[in-house]
Amino acid sequence: MTKKLFIPLLACVALFGCNDGKKQEQTLLNDVIKTHDKLMVDDGAIMKNKMLLKAIPATDAKDSVAFYTKSLDDADNAMMNWMNKFNPDFTGKTHEQIIDYLTTQKAEILKIDSQINITLAKLNNYISKNKVK
Repeated sequence: MTKKLFIPLLACVALFGCNDGKKQEQTLLNDVIKTHDKLMVDDGAIMKNKMLLKAIPATDAKDSVAFYTKSLDDADNAMMNWMNKFNPDFTGKTHEQIIDYLTTQKAEILKIDSQINITLAKLNNYISKNKVK
């Protein structure tokens, strides 16, 4: 009698445990994609600010313009490198491998998000203090 109850109970636990695992994977993937999508919008701000930097007169702090241009390029390159390496195909991966991968990717994309936000904030401050033609 105990075996008759144990096997169906074990099957239910396994079935619902997998669903929770899939839900956890999907939630983590959605977090990564949401941050990525935000950064794609920020990429437009990066391009706009690059053009604004070019409009600052050459006589004004040329080193600062070069510094901020490099900062923008570094942030943009970090995003492009991440996108080229990101692989959402989890075929043949265990739940643990998927969670580990997505957790790492989330940390990386949040680091890039922070890098871009800091760069844009400093640059916006710099541009507002300098005359743009």
